Amino acid sequence: LVRNVWRSAKHKLVRRLAFRDALAAILLTCELRVGRYFHKWSAAAPQQQSRRRRDLLPLPRLAGWPAQVDTQQLSQTVCLEISNICISGLNCLHGGLKEPDVSALGTWTPTKAQASAHRHVCSRVVSFLSDLDSHFGNSLPWRNAFQCNEGATAAFEELRSEAVDLPGVAGTCNTSAVVPEEMQAVISDVERIFPAGLQVKEPEPHLSSQQRQQYVLLTIRELRCGKLRLRTAVQGMGGVFAVGKTSGRQRKVWDGSCVSCRASRPPKPCRLANPASFLDLEIEPGSDVFFSKRDASTFFDALQAPAELQGWFAQPPVHVDELLAAGLSMEDVLRCCDDRPPTVTGDTKLFPVHTVWPMGFSWSSAVAQETTLALCRRAGIEECSVLSLDHALPACFDEACFVATDDTVLVHKRKDKGASTLIRLDQAFEDCGVPRNRKKDVTLESQVTALGCDLTSRPAMARPNKAKLGQAICSTLDLLDTGVATPEGFHSLLGVWEWFSLLQRPFFSIYDAVFGFVRREPSRQKQVVPSNVMDEILLTLVLSPLFCTSLDREPLQFLTAADAAPQYGFGVSVCCCSATEAGNVCRLAERRGDYVRLTPGPEDPPEVGRLGQPHRLRFSQADFVTVMSCKAKGQAHSGVLEAHAYLLSLKWIARKAANHHHKAALLLDAKVVVGAASKGRSSARALRTVLTAAAATTLAADLLPRIVYIPSESNPADGPSRGKRPFGARPLRNGFGKRCSQKQLEVRVGSLVRLAKLSKT
Repeated sequence: LVRNVWRSAKHKLVRRLAFRDALAAILLTCELRVGRYFHKWSAAAPQQQSRRRRDLLPLPRLAGWPAQVDTQQLSQTVCLEISNICISGLNCLHGGLKEPDVSALGTWTPTKAQASAHRHVCSRVVSFLSDLDSHFGNSLPWRNAFQCNEGATAAFEELRSEAVDLPGVAGTCNTSAVVPEEMQAVISDVERIFPAGLQVKEPEPHLSSQQRQQYVLLTIRELRCGKLRLRTAVQGMGGVFAVGKTSGRQRKVWDGSCVSCRASRPPKPCRLANPASFLDLEIEPGSDVFFSKRDASTFFDALQAPAELQGWFAQPPVHVDELLAAGLSMEDVLRCCDDRPPTVTGDTKLFPVHTVWPMGFSWSSAVAQETTLALCRRAGIEECSVLSLDHALPACFDEACFVATDDTVLVHKRKDKGASTLIRLDQAFEDCGVPRNRKKDVTLESQVTALGCDLTSRPAMARPNKAKLGQAICSTLDLLDTGVATPEGFHSLLGVWEWFSLLQRPFFSIYDAVFGFVRREPSRQKQVVPSNVMDEILLTLVLSPLFCTSLDREPLQFLTAADAAPQYGFGVSVCCCSATEAGNVCRLAERRGDYVRLTPGPEDPPEVGRLGQPHRLRFSQADFVTVMSCKAKGQAHSGVLEAHAYLLSLKWIARKAANHHHKAALLLDAKVVVGAASKGRSSARALRTVLTAAAATTLAADLLPRIVYIPSESNPADGPSRGKRPFGARPLRNGFGKRCSQKQLEVRVGSLVRLAKLSKT
């Protein structure tokens, strides 16, 4: 037993050492800016405390492991080294991926806020390394990982008929009877889906004899389950291809790109969830929540399409003799024909058409999403409880739901309410003819994997799925080691990191040069990856422990308004409020068209009409206190100045350790900055440096900025940004500040008295 325990500990240490050594070797030997930054930062000598440090960043190097953070039987030395690597990445991001400033180098006594950031980074590193341990077993297989995954990113696989998953009976869900009336009216009218009404004549794709045989065999399987029917004349046609699943099975996809081009524009899938939707949850710290999940099996194959549309969903034709040779009888062929020809011979050409909404047609996702939402409504789930970035949030989070096409994820605060909802939801699946994948069912558990993320109850957190994150880490290490990639393979890896970045939008500020590389042609030709592209992917890897995000962050009990004016500079104003009022403002963030207004005062300028939904707050401009009114150091575009004002407000909030690990309600009057900061990035070069500094601040302080638009005439920071600071509105500090000032005054008066006596003598 002792020997086995020792071996297990040894393997875990070797695995963590493999990650640390691989990452440290890349940082110290490469010529990338991130590597040079880490090398200079880690080699710098300790600094003397020469001035007061107000800002959170740059962070000093960790000299020792914080006693408040439990390493969970991990090596403290390894955790400390990886934490320092992560801290150097935050400093590098704060500086815009440039050479380090002298003030950022070395070690000094951290402020309380910096010590809080140190503990946050260390705790995330411990969680990150624990995930590596639990997933990878006895090794970290990063060698050739990117090359292997790059070879597996082909657009399609060779079709294998028996490997394609099919339902026992297709088209069991009558979507026209399930979806809302508005959608039903559209999908039942061919002229609204295909307004031009033109026939599509696509050339038949060339297949090898072996692939042709597999195609015919798959067609017969689909005819027998009712997924396909046969017709002699069709309106639209597309090829088919297979994509692989992680289980080794295949998914058949109909290439409906040409038919989709001739169709009208489909509606955006309603209330479609993504990892960013998890951040809208409101969970009290320390409370229990229960996760459930339901997954529809071969969902698209169950969604029955109207008969009038089926002629547009045709596949390459087959001959009758091919069907007969593959095992279908003539009676079966005639039974599957919708428009039986007068005479049928072996040379008769028949087109297989889909009786279901095919995966690959532009409208199919919207129809599938509406169907799942209809199931939730039948189960008694209120539509406002289905969280989405495009819709208002509910007032109560006792029951929250996330819908992503065929996945339904439920979060409950009460187990009895969750159990009753699941009974009704399972019944709705059965009543509407939607088959469930019971193997993936999760019922009122403390953790769940959904949308590529792992959700846990205690602590309430969302993090990238261990398997997907581990694969991305290994692939990135291999890419950084070789420096060669195809744009297509690199794009596949970037897509994984971008999906995880939806949990932490500040990561999007890193990416710029990567978008140019993935657009290169030919996309499947290996190329040397440019250094600026490698810098961005290396910084992503260095900061990867910070993808994990808390779901129980409470709002700070104050509102922060920021503004900038070219004629003077910047202003930041703050108003104290209750947690409920701050939470209500936070719920308006990223909602399309929502903005806030203050209660107008007698001296306030008249309000100008704005598009969108206004929300009136009970506070007036007189309730806000000016905490910052400073002059700009130079001239810049108004949008850049507004972005700097946003950054200054974040820096002011992050100065205090008690403000860390919270949501922050921010009011800005520049929609460009509201949009860029909410997304995490901007294509404007002038804004990128500001956004990277803001990203580093929020990641280090574990802040979740909730940015809401406020019109300029209502913005209380407008006056301070023009140099009109209402000094009388700010209360004097109690305690040390006043005593210190009084003592200094007494010293000066005493000095003057002594000078007067000396002058008389």
